[in-house]
Amino acid sequence: MSRISALLLFLAFPSFLVAGGTEEAEILNTIPLIEPVALNGRKLKVVATTNFVGDVLSQIVGSSAEVTVLMSRGQNPHSWEPGPGSIAAVENSDLIFVNGLGLEETLMNIIEGMKTAPVVPVSAGVDILTGSHGASNPHVWFSPLNVIIWTENIQSALSAADPANASEYQKFAASYIFKLKTLDSEIRTAVSGLNPDERKMVTDHSSFDYFARDYGFEISGKVVSSSNDQAEPSARDIASLTELVRKENVKAIFVGGTAGESLKKLSASVAAESGRNLPVVELLAGSLAPGGERGDNYEDFVRYDTELIVKALGGNR
Repeated sequence: MSRISALLLFLAFPSFLVAGGTEEAEILNTIPLIEPVALNGRKLKVVATTNFVGDVLSQIVGSSAEVTVLMSRGQNPHSWEPGPGSIAAVENSDLIFVNGLGLEETLMNIIEGMKTAPVVPVSAGVDILTGSHGASNPHVWFSPLNVIIWTENIQSALSAADPANASEYQKFAASYIFKLKTLDSEIRTAVSGLNPDERKMVTDHSSFDYFARDYGFEISGKVVSSSNDQAEPSARDIASLTELVRKENVKAIFVGGTAGESLKKLSASVAAESGRNLPVVELLAGSLAPGGERGDNYEDFVRYDTELIVKALGGNR
């Protein structure tokens, strides 16, 4: 049986997954030792799990490496499972770039059983938020300050694997970091007109926590308290959130575009039951937008979501 066939069998029977997968995946938050790759005239082959990681990676490699992104646009990273094409790409790559922090749990469990290229968790070094049960919040891409750390980690890994092109990687990384710092300043200017009592957000789950932390917002409540939008809230949780929305000066409920239909319906139900005619605002969250639409690259993703948030919370001012 080939290695890929064995891995497909592994995927077909979820009971084979390691029980402590999330814990083990979260431990993977350090950059491994990376040796130079013997390229023999070919380009470096690199894999990115999410399209956020892939977009940042593409900004840094220039024309010096071949980038494969595993998750398609519109894919919810919490429900994604790698198919045979993804497994083959991982097996044939020179470097594997992952978000880390438990986001790609199924893939990480598979990689544990493979002899693969080094796995680079781009979120290593980020000041991580944790949820109510102590699990790391993996949605670090909602803050450009965190993506600056991604950029530094990606550049270091590429330069170690492909030292002949290190100067190119360093040049592109420096240019992108400048853009991210500019983006950070743009966000601060955009939200500066909101009063403190207009900075309260109710969200579908924990995806917007890093944005709230870094730009002065308060997450007043969540439809699902977990960092995983596949979790199911209890009836008591929904009743408590509905009461909170009634009492607090909450102006909108924000949901991610890649959230499941059940979570979107629950969010709409809370808004309706509150009796306050609250809008449910759909933001880009787990994926970049399709090519040619607003938010189809990381910088515009952040700008677009910020515009929607400010408009929803700032009213008609």
